[in-house]
Amino acid sequence: MSQMSKKTKQWLAIGIGLLVIFILATGYRFGYRFSNFTIGKVGHVNVVVQFEGTGIIVDEKQKINTVSTNQTLTLSPGNHEIIVSKDGYFPWVKDFTLPSAGNLTLSPIFVLQNPTGEIITEKDPEYWKIKNEVETAVLPTKEKPLVSADSVTSIWVENNSVMATVNGEIHTVIQPMAAIKNLQFYKNRTDVLIFSAGDSVSIIETDTKGTQNFFPIYKGTNPLFLETSSDFIYVLDGSVLMQVVI
Repeated sequence: MSQMSKKTKQWLAIGIGLLVIFILATGYRFGYRFSNFTIGKVGHVNVVVQFEGTGIIVDEKQKINTVSTNQTLTLSPGNHEIIVSKDGYFPWVKDFTLPSAGNLTLSPIFVLQNPTGEIITEKDPEYWKIKNEVETAVLPTKEKPLVSADSVTSIWVENNSVMATVNGEIHTVIQPMAAIKNLQFYKNRTDVLIFSAGDSVSIIETDTKGTQNFFPIYKGTNPLFLETSSDFIYVLDGSVLMQVVI
């Protein structure tokens, strides 16, 4: 009797094991994954890049070389990290949490590591006009913030902090040690800012959750800048006026 009971238990265990395998296989077939001790459905992350041939590393394991400017990743729900890289540009890193069956769009920033430019001399017919516009650029304030083209984000400087309102929520983007002199949206994006403080002109993301990417694009003595194009900025550093490619 005890022997029969032992065999019954063995077959029962085998049956349960096969059932578990069947359930897992069926769940996998329909897009469910076991991650972080929970079961959820795979989601999709759309990575929008500027260039074909951009490198994407997912969770330090999966490596992709894009063949278009839109790359869709199918990932398990949970925490992930991607690194986006392109020769000549700073790598862009982002940590994010993908919900079960979630869909997320990421738009990496491509910032030149060694931007080029040219000096604008007084012989240029636009010299004095550009110089005056750079020198008279006014910092946005809480009373008169700078509003993004889609009206989603407002930015201003308060107590030497860059502040932002995104969809009605106010937060501090950055508070540098040096005085902030200029602040604008970067290349008409609502999620990236360009500002000058101290001896540098830098770019920073408005989102402070997870990885907040920060990139220097110019370092000099006491630069002021003005962005009038998505291709370049004017930088006035002392008496030197430059057009710097971004």
